[in-house]
Amino acid sequence: MKLQPLSAESRFRPAIYGFIHALVDAACVAAVVRTSRGSYVADLGAFWTVAGYDMLAFGLEFPLGLLVDRLRLARLSMILGAAMAAVVLAPGPVPALATMIVAGVGNALFHLGAGGLVLRSAGGRAAPAGVFVAPGALGLGLGLWMGRTGRGSTFPIYIALAFAVVALITLDKPATVDRDKPIGAGRQPALLPWLILLVLLLVSVAVRSFVGFGACFQCAGGLAVAIGLPAAGFLGKLVGGMVADRLGWLRTSTAALLLSLPLIAFSGGSLFLALPGVLLFQSTMAVTLVAVYALMPRWPATAFGLPCLALIAGAFPTFVPAGKQLFGRWTFVLLIALSAAVLALALRGLRRHGLARD
Repeated sequence: MKLQPLSAESRFRPAIYGFIHALVDAACVAAVVRTSRGSYVADLGAFWTVAGYDMLAFGLEFPLGLLVDRLRLARLSMILGAAMAAVVLAPGPVPALATMIVAGVGNALFHLGAGGLVLRSAGGRAAPAGVFVAPGALGLGLGLWMGRTGRGSTFPIYIALAFAVVALITLDKPATVDRDKPIGAGRQPALLPWLILLVLLLVSVAVRSFVGFGACFQCAGGLAVAIGLPAAGFLGKLVGGMVADRLGWLRTSTAALLLSLPLIAFSGGSLFLALPGVLLFQSTMAVTLVAVYALMPRWPATAFGLPCLALIAGAFPTFVPAGKQLFGRWTFVLLIALSAAVLALALRGLRRHGLARD
């Protein structure tokens, strides 16, 4: 796939959206977790508040993405999502159900709106998607820490989001992209091969989600894990797309997954092994996002939302104790090997149609 030149705006916009991404995730997660732990929501239950938020935030991105693409509302979706993330930080007791719904829907709207705009302006590169997605890991880590400990003021996040919404409305004017002109010089495969390639990519994403939740299940809890896991996820997603664009999507992604296998599966609870494994394992995110978009270049928000649906599908077993019992050395060996195999097959297929690097 031939890379298209990027304008200066296209180079900086993913970083700006990525910063707002971190604020949105921190705001939504902190609000939901704090509210779920409040005594006035005991009837709803902390578990289902957080689980419901996850299902809304990730599960809604696909159907909402179809609507956003159909009506061409990516910019409005992004702005509305950021505004809703600020709303959930409003002071005073708020019903858990309302917080869960507003935070979940707002998070989904921001992700698919901003993510779709980044994919459309990326010129076939994976790096911009990584730059946009990566800060979300830091925002998630911050939000979890604030929600679980009750420490730290959310007011600075609220103010930053308010300024971000105003800036997006008044200053950010994304260039118009011809949605009827596919990105890259390739051709779309026939329906059945297209569907097979899409399923392979989504299976890889779902496996990454499940393994990502369990990569440190043997590690002792504490500050090192609370800081280390978000940092590893951030660096992996940020650097992975850049390296893949330079060295090739197929060889970079396959090598990263295979190198992560022994580090995650045989870490034995050691952060010195598990965290580099997580970094390598998460480094394929940008490539899978852009690979899905290569299969549906006229539907960028939908292409961003489909992998998010796969993420929640992969994470769903971890919501219950029985699912977490699947965590183990040989389970991770099989799943990471499966992820590497299906992603390699998908990228080879995309390459044959001129839709992937290498």
